[in-house]
Amino acid sequence: MLQEYLAVNVFNFLLVFARLSVVFLLLPGISAAYVPVRLRLLFAVMVTMLVLPLVHSTLPPQPANAAGLVGLVATEAIIGGFLGAVVQTIMAALELAGQMISTATGMANAMVDDPVTEEQSSIIIGLLNLTAVAIIFISGVHHFMLMAMVDSYNLFAPGAPLFALDMLNMVARLLDDAFYMGIRLAAPFLVFEMVFQIASGILARLSPQLNVFFVVLPLQIILGLSILMVALPTLILIFMGFFDTNLRTLINPTGIVR
Repeated sequence: MLQEYLAVNVFNFLLVFARLSVVFLLLPGISAAYVPVRLRLLFAVMVTMLVLPLVHSTLPPQPANAAGLVGLVATEAIIGGFLGAVVQTIMAALELAGQMISTATGMANAMVDDPVTEEQSSIIIGLLNLTAVAIIFISGVHHFMLMAMVDSYNLFAPGAPLFALDMLNMVARLLDDAFYMGIRLAAPFLVFEMVFQIASGILARLSPQLNVFFVVLPLQIILGLSILMVALPTLILIFMGFFDTNLRTLINPTGIVR
C-alpha cells in the first residue's frame, strides 16, 4: 500500500515538475545566464511542491506502461516550453525597440557583454532588459507569471490533447503585437533620427568640404541619450502595461471573470 502511494505521488510530482522546470528555464530574470541552472531547478522543485496540492485534481492517473509515461512527460514539457516562449515573445518587443533606439542614437556599435544572455548586444538593449526585469520583480508582476503557470492547468489539462492550432495562432498574434509595441516604443527616436538625418543632409549640401559624419555623430549621441533619459520612464511604463495585459490574457484567455 505504501509503495503504491509513493509511486503515485512521485508520478504526480514528476508530471508537474516537467512543466514548471521548462517554464523556469525561460522566464525573464530567472532564465538569465547569471542565475545558476541548479538554482533554477531548485526553485522549480520548491514551486512544484507548493503547486502540486492545487493542481492534484487535474492530474491524470498513472499510465500502465512506460510509453504512456514518456508521452505525458513530453507533452507537459511542450506546454511548459510554450508558456515560457509566450513570455519571451512579449520581452522581444523590448529588444526590438532597443535595437532601433541604438541605431537612431548612433550607438548600434556600442556592444557590451549582456549578463542576461552572455552574448554581445547593444548597450541600449541591455539597459532596457535589465530595467524591465528589475521593474517586473519590484512591482510584483512576477506573481502573475506564477499565477499563469498554475492557471495553465485549467487551460491545458495534463493528458488532454494539445490545442496546437490555437497555440500557433496565439504565438503569431503575440509576435505581431510585440513587433507593433517595439515600433511604438522606439517611435520618438525614429522621428528624431529622421529629422537629424535630414538636417545632416542639408548641412552636407551646404558645406561639401565638411566631413559631416565626424561633426554630427557626437551631437547625435548626446541628443539621443538626452531623449532616452527623458523618455525611459514612459517607455518602461508602456511596456509594463503591455506585459501585464498579455499575462492576464494568458491567465484568462476567455475574458470571463471567475
